[in-house]
Amino acid sequence: MSLPERRGPIRIGDAERDQAVATLSDHFVAGRLTQDEFEERSEQATRARYVDELTPLFDDLPDRAELQLVQGPWSPQAVRPRQRRSSPPPPFLMLAPILMIGLVITSIAMTAPWLLWGLFWIALIGKVQRGRWQHQNYYRR
Repeated sequence: MSLPERRGPIRIGDAERDQAVATLSDHFVAGRLTQDEFEERSEQATRARYVDELTPLFDDLPDRAELQLVQGPWSPQAVRPRQRRSSPPPPFLMLAPILMIGLVITSIAMTAPWLLWGLFWIALIGKVQRGRWQHQNYYRR
């Protein structure tokens, strides 16, 4: 039994329409289509019911085979991503926390020096009191 010869256009489904929109999107991202052209052609692709309605959308755009021939050293496929080597952070990043603390202390000293003197005396008195407490507990044992 042989299949009858086809007469007329071939119907397409959602998969073919989605593929057409995806291809148009690739051309839009590559800069071959403007926003308006992309929207218009995408709308036509989603309304298409036959293969013959999709082909005019791509008449002025290169297909994948032509793109392989056109690609030069500037193409994304020609440029290989560099492999990242793990290296230690720069020395500045190791000193950054210390420098930030110094900057905060300096800014406080410049704007409110009395605050630093107050903290100094609180720390000094606290140290003296802690020393006395430890001294008293040492002799109570």
